[in-house]
Amino acid sequence: MSTLRIFYSASNLVFALLLTACASGGSSDEGEAGGGSGGAGGGGSNEGGHGCFSTETTCNGKCVHLEDNASHCGACNHSCGPGGQCVNGTCAYDCNGTLVENPADCLNLYGAFETFPPECAGCGTPNSQTGTCGCPSPASALPLLVQSDCPGVPMRSATTLQLCVTPTLAPDSDFGGAYQVDDLDGWCGSTAQCRVGNPMAGGACACPAGFDEVIGLRSILRLPCNGAEGGSVVVLCGNKEAPLRTFGGAFQVDDVEPTCRVGNPWTGGCSCPAGTNEHVYRVMVDGGAGLYGSSIRLCMP
Repeated sequence: MSTLRIFYSASNLVFALLLTACASGGSSDEGEAGGGSGGAGGGGSNEGGHGCFSTETTCNGKCVHLEDNASHCGACNHSCGPGGQCVNGTCAYDCNGTLVENPADCLNLYGAFETFPPECAGCGTPNSQTGTCGCPSPASALPLLVQSDCPGVPMRSATTLQLCVTPTLAPDSDFGGAYQVDDLDGWCGSTAQCRVGNPMAGGACACPAGFDEVIGLRSILRLPCNGAEGGSVVVLCGNKEAPLRTFGGAFQVDDVEPTCRVGNPWTGGCSCPAGTNEHVYRVMVDGGAGLYGSSIRLCMP
């Protein structure tokens, strides 16, 4: 009987030891088989106590893939900025359908040009980026209807100021698009007073959120349905707190006194900030002297 008791106690001891071994996670070989390199977060195992796979790295106690984790892109705790995604261990940003490493490379304003009817100058003011009345890729033209004095010809002419834009906004864009509103509702070719919507605001006559510098520039336009003249305002949206890359504001100068009709919020006057140049586009405006010439001046590098 005593022999049976001894055997039974020994069996219980062996069983208890086996349970203890299982609870401790088994042999160290199992952790090493799935082990990955320890990251800046420290350690070679995650919070669950088991090792990472060979394709993973431990960051802050968690197993992650450095190739596609936006919070740990290429290295532990190296996070991509707003709108970024981790591609092969490098932060990338969607810029007009193209992935770029630097969000500063995301541009949405590629110059502007003004076209005149054939009886005038034709391509009145070419785009400084192309040397022609056209937009460089990937931009497309945003046409704003204006009216100008035909160069060298005593006539008022329906012209088009065309901004070369893309609809994409980078996290720190300085330009937020443009739109055009008429003086009155219901003129032909417009919806209510909204003649041209802003592609960066979903096609609405509005500025996108965060673009608080709203610059309204005056022009007479010629209605496309009957050729009648009417007043209109071209509105440009900007963010002067962002790094200046494509847009340094705008202003308007009339041919008659007082010449500075609309000042530039970037400078407080009719001038461009350092690092940009004046790009001049002719329009006609109304005022105390009747209808007379004026120029919209965009400040761009």
